[in-house]
Amino acid sequence: MRSLPHLLFATIIFSFTIAPLAEAADVQILQTPVGQQTSLSRLTTDNAGKVHLSWVQSSGKVSKLYRSYFADNTWSDASLISSGDDWFVNWADFPFLSVNDTSMAAHWLQKSSQGTYNYDVKATFYNGATQHWSTPVTIHKDGVSAEHGFVSMAPLTDDRTLITWLDGRNTVKQENTEGQAEGHDMHQNMDHTMSGMTLRAGIFKADGSTEKEWELDGLVCDCCQTSSAMTESGPVVVYRNRTEAEIRDVYITRMTDSGWSAPMSVHDDNWKIAGCPVNGPSIASRNGLTAVVWFVAKDDLPTVNMALSTDDGKRFGAPIIVAQGSTNGRVSITILASGDIVVSWLETEGKAAQLKLARYDPQGDLKESLVVAETSTSRRSGFPVITSVGDDVYVTWTDLSNKVVNKVANDASGPVTKGSRVKVAKVQF
Repeated sequence: MRSLPHLLFATIIFSFTIAPLAEAADVQILQTPVGQQTSLSRLTTDNAGKVHLSWVQSSGKVSKLYRSYFADNTWSDASLISSGDDWFVNWADFPFLSVNDTSMAAHWLQKSSQGTYNYDVKATFYNGATQHWSTPVTIHKDGVSAEHGFVSMAPLTDDRTLITWLDGRNTVKQENTEGQAEGHDMHQNMDHTMSGMTLRAGIFKADGSTEKEWELDGLVCDCCQTSSAMTESGPVVVYRNRTEAEIRDVYITRMTDSGWSAPMSVHDDNWKIAGCPVNGPSIASRNGLTAVVWFVAKDDLPTVNMALSTDDGKRFGAPIIVAQGSTNGRVSITILASGDIVVSWLETEGKAAQLKLARYDPQGDLKESLVVAETSTSRRSGFPVITSVGDDVYVTWTDLSNKVVNKVANDASGPVTKGSRVKVAKVQF
């Protein structure tokens, strides 16, 4: 996160943008219970077809995580999940929900020490029977003051939740005990070695206790979002890998009966970059089709790619170019009941941007594209996220069109400026 938090591409070799097709989709801006000074929104859909929205409202040093759900064309009242004055509020790494049949899980980042990037992933779990959120727990048990974040979550059976995260326990000098359980009792037999960011995962029960935990990859990109999905044969996780030669391509690992598969690239872009682009992939899976969308800028050519798999992520076809040249990525993806795939990204021109959607058939052929909203390339505009119910798509983003009263530095963390507001649109194809 410290190495290269936001890439600026000085040279564009050429610019290519998808020509809009006939836009038959209907875009409706929904009235939500979200107020001003809000951002960091996320959407997810449960098995019953309810759309759940989470967002953060900030005032001074206090941040509050709220949720609401959409059913019968109505949003529920805003409900507070948690709040704190010691949160790490990050434009690219933000809280959200995972919704099971009778429970939920939510997470956020909380400072662990005085270091700028020392923060933990906190999670709370909702009991549907008691209708209460649990006491927050730290999902990683290393006890190290370091970076932890960029979480993805997927609901499992028996109200369990798969949580994956980037874990920086090895990025700081530690006193390690040879032969001790990983992450515990690290204060004997000093081993002053430094390593990189790792990808870890755990299964958490409805009460917040850890059932299992794994290290999935020992060296990954520092601050690109992770994404997970449930395929027909089990959970999969995608993320931006990092080699010792600084190749940072998108990888996938699958949970099987024998454990997690060896990570493999979705496609060998061979993007060499000595820093994190802060631009992670997104994955969706439905009825035997798995789709991954990601950003790459090899040779200073910003590109949004998509690849499809019909065997639960074991193999992927050749990349399909979604956008190229005038884009800064910030991608999201969902698969409709029809089998069509919808991708969102930001199309850019200077400081201005358009939030765009494109719909593809299950074979990857483009059917239509459209602009949902005008937005900004600013970090404060965040990462738009999409989900779907049936063949309807729901989109959320941070709107900056209102006057900004308290301008803040364009850094990785900081308070949400007045005038920002979470928006949600429903797109009917």
